[in-house]
Amino acid sequence: MAEDRDEGTRLVRIDDLRRCLALAFQRLRLVPDDAEGLGGLLVDSELRGHTGHGVAALAVLAPLYGDGTLNPRPRVRVLRETDCALLIDGDRGCGPAAPTRAMRWCIDRARARSGMAVATVRDWQLVVAGPYARLAAEAGLIGFACTNDVPRVAPPGGRTAVLGTNPLAYGLPSARHHPVVLDVATTVVSALKARIAAQEGTPLPDGLLVEGGSMAPLGSPLAPHKGFGLALFVDALAGVLSGAGFAQAVDAGAPGSFLSALDVEAFLPRSEFLERMDAQIDQITDGRRLPGVDELVVPGERGQRRYLDRTASGTVPLAPTTWEALATSCESLGAPLPAVLEN
Repeated sequence: MAEDRDEGTRLVRIDDLRRCLALAFQRLRLVPDDAEGLGGLLVDSELRGHTGHGVAALAVLAPLYGDGTLNPRPRVRVLRETDCALLIDGDRGCGPAAPTRAMRWCIDRARARSGMAVATVRDWQLVVAGPYARLAAEAGLIGFACTNDVPRVAPPGGRTAVLGTNPLAYGLPSARHHPVVLDVATTVVSALKARIAAQEGTPLPDGLLVEGGSMAPLGSPLAPHKGFGLALFVDALAGVLSGAGFAQAVDAGAPGSFLSALDVEAFLPRSEFLERMDAQIDQITDGRRLPGVDELVVPGERGQRRYLDRTASGTVPLAPTTWEALATSCESLGAPLPAVLEN
């Protein structure tokens, strides 16, 4: 996949970038395994082109660790467990440790028991939902993950923000194709993208904010009730159900999340389901295109191509604003930057 690079883009080795971020998070007092996991999560987003949840997120997360909003050394505990449901307390931690543990539990239980398992994690900053839905899909199951967030969204016609951007993700396996993975906020733009833009002093495009300064739900301006309704559903699953904060009571370090895995074998033989998914994807991508459209793709396809191309080359380009955010954070934390390669 050819990439257009702005002037000032830095090309760095992926391994160097992972080491840089891992050391930066260790400087914030995370234990090495958690630091590597969180750094790897940001790099994965960067590789897929999801820069709002990529390397620049270090500049958002570092102050949250610095002021105690996030706990660098959480004590993660199982609070309740049944045959097909799990509740974990995350102790205000952040990154992939708790949600990965929860989704792997869901996968194992869905396969071994009832065909479906669900988990909630309270008081944990998920950062991004897609990797956990993908984890289930790569195991041949249908995955779902969502999380609530601090209030930034007012109800249609209202002025008071009551819900967060509340992202959700699903992952669908197939045989010949890569998993279909949709990861979207229930607002027009994600919270991390908005935060990074604010830190960089970059104005947001028109239509992303509504009167009163709250963020616009999906479907705005014609049908904001659609995005707001989805945000409410996510808040109920991730916040109300988990025992975490919900609506206006969500704290930046203590949102909740909901994860589930569905074993398709409960309905169809796995091979049959995967073949049917292939057929569904083929019908989408083989359809007639509008003038000027080169190809039709399913959710996550372009990101997966970027990921494969960049991992094959061992390098990833960092946009100028991303590099600046990384450089500023690393300087303050005493972490060396990755070496810049010649483009």
